[in-house]
Formats: sequence, C-alpha cells, structure tokens
Amino acid sequence: MKRGKTSSDFSKRILFCALCTLSGAGVMASPLNGTLSDADIVQVIAQNGKTVKGVVTDNFGPVIGANVLVKGTTNGVITDIDGKFTLSNVPEDAVLQISFIGYVTQEIAVAGKTSFAVQLVEDSKTLEEVIVVGYGSQKKVNLTGSIGQVDSKVLESRPITSTASALQGTIPNLQITNSSGQPGASPTINVRGTTSINGGSPLVLVDGVEMSLDLVNPNDIANVTVLKDAAASSIYGVRAAFGVVLVTTKNPSKAEKTTVSYTGNFSFAKPSIMPEFIESQSQYAEWMNLACVNGSIAARYRDEVIEKMKAYEADPINNPEYEVENGQLYYYGYADYKDKMVKNVTPTQRHNINISGGSEKTRFYTSIGYLNQGGLYKVGNDKYKQLNTRVNVENQTTKWMKLGFKALYNYKTSDEPFLYEGKSIWQRVVYNTPSDFINVWKKDPRYPEYDQFEGLYIENNPYALLKDAGRNISDQHDIWLTATADFDILKGWKAHVDFNYNLNYQKDSEHSKPIKFFTNSFVETYGRTVTNYYKMYNYNTSYYSFNAYTDYENTFADKHYLKAMIGFNQELTKYSTFSGKRYDILNGEIPSLSLGSGNHEVSQNGYEWALRGGFFRLNYIYNDRYLFEFNGRYDGTSRFPSDNRFVFLPSFSAAWRLSEENFMAGTRDWLDNLKLRVSWGQLGNQLISSSAWSGNTKYYPYIPFMSSGTTGNWVMGDSYATLINPGNLVSPNLTWEKVSTTNVGIDLTFLQQRLDMSFDYYIRATKDMLIKVSYPSLLGTDAPPANAAELKTRGWELTLNWRDKIGKDFSYSLSLVLSDSQAEITKYNNPTGDLNTYYEGMKVGEIWGYRVEGLFQSDEEAANWYSQKDISNVVWGAGDIKVKDVDGNGVIDNGIETLDDHGDLEIIGNTTPRYQYGITANLTYKDYYLNIFFQGVGKREYMPTDEAFWPAGSEYYNAQKWHVYDSWTPDNPDAYLPIPRAKDTRNRVTNDRYLQDAAYCRLKNLTLGWNLPKQWISKVWLTNASIYVSAENLFEFTKVKGPYDPEAIVNGGSMTYPFMRSYSIGVNLTF
Repeated sequence: MKRGKTSSDFSKRILFCALCTLSGAGVMASPLNGTLSDADIVQVIAQNGKTVKGVVTDNFGPVIGANVLVKGTTNGVITDIDGKFTLSNVPEDAVLQISFIGYVTQEIAVAGKTSFAVQLVEDSKTLEEVIVVGYGSQKKVNLTGSIGQVDSKVLESRPITSTASALQGTIPNLQITNSSGQPGASPTINVRGTTSINGGSPLVLVDGVEMSLDLVNPNDIANVTVLKDAAASSIYGVRAAFGVVLVTTKNPSKAEKTTVSYTGNFSFAKPSIMPEFIESQSQYAEWMNLACVNGSIAARYRDEVIEKMKAYEADPINNPEYEVENGQLYYYGYADYKDKMVKNVTPTQRHNINISGGSEKTRFYTSIGYLNQGGLYKVGNDKYKQLNTRVNVENQTTKWMKLGFKALYNYKTSDEPFLYEGKSIWQRVVYNTPSDFINVWKKDPRYPEYDQFEGLYIENNPYALLKDAGRNISDQHDIWLTATADFDILKGWKAHVDFNYNLNYQKDSEHSKPIKFFTNSFVETYGRTVTNYYKMYNYNTSYYSFNAYTDYENTFADKHYLKAMIGFNQELTKYSTFSGKRYDILNGEIPSLSLGSGNHEVSQNGYEWALRGGFFRLNYIYNDRYLFEFNGRYDGTSRFPSDNRFVFLPSFSAAWRLSEENFMAGTRDWLDNLKLRVSWGQLGNQLISSSAWSGNTKYYPYIPFMSSGTTGNWVMGDSYATLINPGNLVSPNLTWEKVSTTNVGIDLTFLQQRLDMSFDYYIRATKDMLIKVSYPSLLGTDAPPANAAELKTRGWELTLNWRDKIGKDFSYSLSLVLSDSQAEITKYNNPTGDLNTYYEGMKVGEIWGYRVEGLFQSDEEAANWYSQKDISNVVWGAGDIKVKDVDGNGVIDNGIETLDDHGDLEIIGNTTPRYQYGITANLTYKDYYLNIFFQGVGKREYMPTDEAFWPAGSEYYNAQKWHVYDSWTPDNPDAYLPIPRAKDTRNRVTNDRYLQDAAYCRLKNLTLGWNLPKQWISKVWLTNASIYVSAENLFEFTKVKGPYDPEAIVNGGSMTYPFMRSYSIGVNLTF
C-alpha cells in the first residue's frame, strides 16, 4: 500500500509539473500587452468554479460511464457504477453536456444549481439520421434518391484484412466479388450490376477525395454511403456512371477530453477448402494408367514398377523408396507436395491506435494502423503488410471560419515467390505427379556415381520452385495532403473550399531466377526456370483536385424548406511508368539491373488527363410532405475531342410523405413514415476500362498514334531494321457513354421506429457504348472504336431492419438486405447473330451449352446414339456424355453458332449473381454482445473450364480423391464425373451436367464480446474496454462440386489461392 501511494504521488507530481510547463508555455505564447486569449479566459474561469454533483439514469436505472463535460472546456468526468458524478471547477454560467453512446446528448445550464438528476433518452430516431450525400448531407427522412449507408459497427470486432471485402452483403446491390484468399488480394466492386460492356467500377471517395478503398484503415471509418441512382450520384457527373461509394472517416466532432483508443486482434486462418489427393502411390499409378489407356496414350507405369510401389507401401523399412536402373531413377514412395509446401494455419495481426481531443477552438484526430497478414507457404514465405497513418486538425479560427488540414501516409508491401510459366503454387500442387522424386538428392552408397547431384531436386520439383524461386516484391507509398476552409457567411449560408494532392509511388520487381535440377536420367537441367532475368517497374501517379461549393438553407413560413448548393470541381491526374529488364543476372542471390550480362529492355510510358465541372443541387420541401430535388452538372474531360468534350448531366427526383397527410392521422400510433419516391437522371462515362482497350486508345482514343518496332522477317546485314507503324484510325465523333436511370421506391417505418423498410426498382439504360467495329482487312489497320452499342439493366433491392429491447438488459436488432439485377444488350452491330460476341436481346452472362441426358453405359449405346463428331471427332464410348438432340435433326452439332442456326446449343445458365443477400443479427445482454452475419447469393451458374476440375486432365497430374471415387467405371455406373481420359477433352464441352450451381449461403462473421464493467476498468484509467472472439467465413452451404469455394467461381475451376476461415481474439481499449 505504501509503495502504491508513493507511486501515485510521484505520478501526480509528474502530472503537476507537466501542467505547469504547459501553462508556462501558454504564458510565453500569449501577447505581451496582457490581453488574455479566449483559451486563457476559459482556463481562469475553470479554476475559480464550484463543485456540482448528480446522477444520470435512463428508463431502466443508472447509466454507467456517461460523459459529463463542461461545454467549451476539457473539464469532465464519467459516471460511476451508480450513475453518479462529481465535477469540480464548474463556473456559474457553465453548461453541462451529458452524453452516452446510443442516447441523445443533453445540455443543462448550471444556473446556480449544484445538484442534478439527468435522464437520458435513447436515440432511436432513425428518421432524423443524417446521411452523407454528394458535397453535403441530408436527413434520412428528406432523401428522394436511392442511397444505402452503414456505420462503423459492421467493421468493428472483426479480423478484417480487406475493407472492401468487409462490406460484402451489408448494402443491397453493393456487389463485392472476391477472387482469391491471397494476402493483400483486393475484390472487385460493383453497384447495381452491369453498366457497360467496357467494364468499370464505382467512384470511391474518401472524405470527398478519390481513393482506393483498401488503402483506408477500417478503424478510421465512421460510415460508408452508396449513391445508387442517378438522382443521388449525378452531382459527380461523368465519374458516377457506375455508382458512388462515399467513405467518411472519423473526426473530432466536438470539444472533448483527449482520448486514446487501441484496437487489436490476432487471428489464425486456414483454407476454407483444399483438394484432397489419394495417398497410395500404387493406386495412383494404376488409376492413371487406366486413364491413359482410355485417352489412347501410352501407360506411364510398368507393372513391375507398380509392384515395387505396393511393396514399399506395405513394408517401407525393408523395401527401397527409390532405385536407379540403367541410369533411370524410379521413385516408389508418395510425393505429398501439399503437406510439404502448405501450412495448415497462418497468422494475421492488426493493430490500431488513435488519439483525439481538443478544445472548442482546435480539435484533432490522429491514428496509426498496422496489418501483418501471413501466407500459407511453408517455404518461400509469402506475406503482406500495410501501414496507415492519419493526422486531421481543425481550427475554429473565427466565429465564421474553420480551417482544416489532413495528412495521410499509406504504405503496403507484398513479397512472394516468382511464378514460373505463370503457374501459381496451387496449380503446381494439382498439376504435379506424386510419383516424382520429392526429396533433395543425397549421396547414396548404392550409387556413388551420382554424388555430383547432391543438393539438387528432380526437374521442376514444385517444392524447389517455391523454396529457391526468385521473388516478386511490391512496395507502394501513398501520400495525401488536404487543406480545407469552411465559412459561415450568414445564417443558413455556408461555403466550403478544399485542395487535395496525392502522390502514389509504386516500385515492383520480379526475378526469374534459374534453379538447377537433375532429370530422371541424371542430367543437369534448369527445366522451366531456364529464363534468367531481373525486371523493375516504377509507377508514379500525381493527383490534384480542387473543390469549392456554397449552400444556403432556410425554412420560410414554417412550411417552405429550401436548400440550394452550387460548386466547382477540377481534377488533374498525371501517370507515368518506367521499367527496365536485364537478362543473364550474374548473382541470383543479389539481383540487380547492373549485375547482368545479357540484353537490356527498357520501356517508358505516361498519360495525363483532366476533368472540370460545375454542379448544383436544389432541394424544396413543402410542409414536410412534398419533396423535390434537382441536380445538374456540366462536365468536361480531356479524354474526348474538343467538340465533344463537355456534357450537361441533369437529374430530378421527388417524394411524397403520405404519412404526414391529414387523412393518415389515424395511423400515426403505428406508422411513423410512409414515403413514395421517383427519380430520373443521366450520367456520363469517361472511363474505357475494358481489357479490350489499352494504352493510347484507352486515354486518347481520338488521337492517332504511330509506334515503332523492328522487322521480324527481314534482316539488314546482321541486325533487324527499325520500322515505324502508320498511325491508327480514329473517329472524330467519339463521345461519352451515357447512362440514364429511372428509379421508383418506397420507404416505410413502423412501431415507434422499430421496423424500417425500403424497396427500390430501377431501370438503367446505357447508350453510345464504345465497341470495336470491323473494316475490310485490306485496310491494313484496325478500325477505330465507335459509340455503337446499348444496354439496359433492370433490378430491385430491399432493406428490412428491426430493433427492439426486452426488459432492462436485453436488446437486439435484425436486418435483411436483398437485391437482384440483370443486364440485357439492346443494340449491337452483329448482323450475323454470332453467338461468340454480343447480340441484341442477349442477357449479359449467358452460358450457351448442350443438354446432357446422362453418361453412356456401354460402347454399344454410344454407337447407336446420334453422331457427336461435331463436338469431338472421336469414337465415343461407355462413360462419355450423352448429348441430347435438341433440334431433332438426328445429329449433335452446334450449327454455325448463330442465333438462327445454333444446332443443339441452348442457353443453360448465366454467370450473373442473382438474389444477393445479407442477414445480420446483433444481440446484447448486459455487458455481453453477439453479432451474427450471413451472406450469400441465391442464383448463379458457371462452367468449369480449367483442367484441374476434370479427372486426369493430363497424365502428369495428381489424382484428387473425388476424381478417383466419383468417375465412371463399369463398377460405378452412377458416378458424377465421366470416364477418366488423360488429355482427352471430349467431355469438357460446355453442358448442363457439369454446369455448377454456384449459389451459396455463408456464415460470414460470428463475434462474441464482453464489455468489461466500468467499476473494474476505471481503476486502470480506462473509460471503455472490451474483449471479443470472432470467426470469419465459418462455414457455408453450397452445391458446388469439387474442392472449390463458391466465391472462387470467377476463376473457372482453376486452383487458386484458397479462401480463408479466420479465428481471432481481440481487444478494444479507450483511455
């Protein structure tokens, strides 16, 4: 006890000295004429005040941990276990602010009183919720467009490695598609389905500035808003054709004591699903031999070799694992590459510290976030790291002007093995044979003549390719600087100005490092690693933006609400790349462009484009019933010819709050809000992001460019001649893709705002889509792109929210988001109706294929069936697919693959995800909370095209268990897969038997947490503390066949980095 008191006294003395030092600094900084600043006046008054006491309660009893603050100062306390507080140095004319999360903040004048009884009211007014919109905010009840928003709660207490992925299933028609579980992998984002056949993604703005969502620290996010229809997003003009995602980060919103918060979690992840292989070498050899015979190629394994495999499996001690006969190596063991190369679990950790506070004049928020995500490789480690820092300062310089400054530095780095031949390690696990000698060669007294190969692996050994490979390394630095000024000009009249600068610098390198192997016949080789080079890339992007807008808001005669906003936006982007490549690197352990003896290759490129626009928004509300909004933007871009560079994009929306009508008065005890909405607007698309367009065509499609090269067939002396290619053809009439959206919606709120519902239906039409057109080949060059295609997307979305409280201690909320969309081509120049490209009436994502009636059960049945030689000119037999004669012409064929003659082909599916949903349940009992989140897709198909899906894709592939046990044989006639035929592709034609139902329902997150009691944590200077356990991607329901995660179907059945299940423990602390 004595030691504790001494320590406490010492701490108090240190604190007293610090305060004296700060006070002295304040005196030194004050004017010498003796005039006190406002901050000094507040300080003097605070030191001469009185002591007040009170108790804070709600409808169920005392509120523990409520903040009680003297407004305009940092003098404050929190309530104890009984809801009581004692606050000293309170001036007579002070105002007390009492706040607590989930309750309405109250302000009470002291006015000579010393005792207070405060009852807080739960903040359940969802209709009064403020929603972030373009260049401003609006009350939810006043919205006329289609907007979705979630707050930071969806990101809290979760082991998040990707901010974008964490939003999956939280907002209807915000479509997040993951393609890999690789560390640092980013998903694709889409709003309301296909907008253009040229691709594109929504505009992502973080605090009004365009930024990658995965560069944002999830702990810094206050809320995420998605502007979906044209009325909501038209304020952003040509950048908003694919929707807008607005991310608002945390800021100190009011004067408060300095607080320090720490959040951290440690997680372990394992693959959601992995291929399983048969582990008997002899079984593999016999099965593969049969597949080779079925595929009409020579068997790989002799009978005597298989017998020695069986002998080693039965008695590995007394039988050799390998032998060398006639200079040839034979391996009888089992090469378990998956076990040797892949971890069962991998760790990830995320930490975040933020500090916020300030006074009535100056407020600040700063944060540091760190992510370290480990990979699954046992050797040749793969890893991803990310660092996010942020400093945000606001100063109320005068009563009418507030200045702000924000600086961000983001850094991310990845380090992974080089991919030889572009094949990932997951492909090599599947595509390598388990009969290869797996271990490094060691001296063997039986074969001393081969001692020179000690330390080498067999040719193209996947383990060696992982362990000894060169590295692919990427470092990205991202710096943001923002200066803002806000002005209160007159009552209701405000203005805002900001300038933003971004420098994004990325440095990548790839090293194709030769690895020495030996062949089965003991010859040194570099196998598939023979190419020896080192390459470096530098990417630089500079981005400048300027925004200025002003708005006026007022209510006239109590019934006429008016808000008008007008502004200007200008942006400039400069992008440059440089790469250097050097062959024959002399030292594989220290790769460098200067340490090479081979050829040099250098490349340099750069682009620059600008955007300028003026915009306005006008809102009018009559008597809280009739709502009107008109938006417009006049945009110009450097990406199109000067005559077609500018465009005016308008939108109009209106809403009717029926619940406020007099004839609805009888419903007000159960109906809080009933609002009908309708909107129309037009947007432009300046982006040409499809892979069909690149380089100069992508950024300057209206300018002809000449390119240089060297001759490929003619040699002038001892060198090739340099040539200049003629300029490409361009169209002088290129212009914007135009997107028009009509939206109707209804909003309903019931039962004292406990039940909230919103439904929208929309039709979005895209015109003047850029496509490639065909000119006669004798022209000698490609035709220029032309605005010649149209598309229409129809969709709907539903949101349901219910929240309630049972008794004093239990509260809960339930929510459902559900959406659907489908796009159709309405105009496309395809006079022949070719099925291999777009055509009018085509549903985007259509899959054409054959109908299959089953598998042939005998060679005779196959011989007596309709001819299938147009599919594959082979002798069809038992175990092959039995294709249906759909058109009844007695032949199985695909016609000429046109709409008029497609033979037996039919539309058998669609890759478009339909009926996407998210289901959330949040339960709280006293200090404990449980969050449950399901996410899924109701309908989606895909056809596996990669060889990994099919049994014996090649005679050199591994054998998955389901390939062996679920492939057709005479003893297994009801098998799902066809007869294994090595290298034979006849059964891999697109058909409905092997079309995969990729619908799924996944438990995306499960979190159980405990908010530690205030009376415990207050003893260690904590105001809030919680501990939680969480699981991500815990399980799923799906009908997808084989070792494939249902979210990985975009990869066509190939083996990719597996999706992960994560289990974590974390803490949230506030000091």
